[in-house]
Amino acid sequence: MTNKSMPDFNEVTRVLESASLMVGAAEFHGALAGLICAGVKLDATSWEAPFNDLVNEGFGLPAPVKKLAVEMYSTICVQLTDGNMAFSLLLPDDEQPLDERAEAMAQWAQSFLVGFGMMQSKLNQAPENIQELITDIRDISQVSLDFEQEDEESEIAFSEVSEYLRIGALLCFNEFGQPLTPIKDKPTLH
Repeated sequence: MTNKSMPDFNEVTRVLESASLMVGAAEFHGALAGLICAGVKLDATSWEAPFNDLVNEGFGLPAPVKKLAVEMYSTICVQLTDGNMAFSLLLPDDEQPLDERAEAMAQWAQSFLVGFGMMQSKLNQAPENIQELITDIRDISQVSLDFEQEDEESEIAFSEVSEYLRIGALLCFNEFGQPLTPIKDKPTLH
């Protein structure tokens, strides 16, 4: 796995729109993070079939989107396994209107839950704090976070909720995530 940074929200949006996929950047990242945090085997390909089911109705992804997905998968795996708590949600940058960022955050939460639920069938056996966390994420995904004004108090509220989601994803990964499987290079023919 490489330690690359996550692609920019606008770049992800551009790639997805150019492929005419009906999924936004936050949803794309959330679904992938949900699969990983729920325990999909962390290898080169185990995530692909369930991810394709979620974002492209089971069909393979167009080449530029697949390249992006592989890059994001690799980065999320590194962020979740490196011990530095570097995982972050893919959301619009702070210059975008707060309502737009809040909507993307709710979409991220919804897609995280869908990906998580696709892989994790033992949630009812999870510790109570994880079950409560999943309920909270569900509530966040369903709430309309329309801010009447973009003031410091609203920004703080948004930051607190997005941080809660970030830490929640890390906790889910710590509970259900798989160890990182090194990707073996194919033998070279001489």
